[in-house]
Amino acid sequence: MEMEPRKLFIGGISWETNEGHLREYFQKFGEVMETVTMKDRKTGRARGFGFVVFADPAVAEIVVRKKHIIDGRTELKHSILNLSQPSMLLRLNLEVYQN
Repeated sequence: MEMEPRKLFIGGISWETNEGHLREYFQKFGEVMETVTMKDRKTGRARGFGFVVFADPAVAEIVVRKKHIIDGRTELKHSILNLSQPSMLLRLNLEVYQN
């Protein structure tokens, strides 16, 4: 497994927190490339976690070292890339070709 330096895991978020709210909160630290809140595939209900990808890995490093409260709760960690998952390998290949 490998750490993704620009991508942060955002855990323990409120079920009401959406991608727009994450972007609004984190863009004050630097350019945000992507925000994702994970939802249950069957119900569409929020699962309480998501991801934020910054343009600059140095910004992600600064952000992850600070305490953040979004809608009353939140936990941040660097996202870990699991290369044993075929879907991650496909996504990585797509990102390489897009960049």
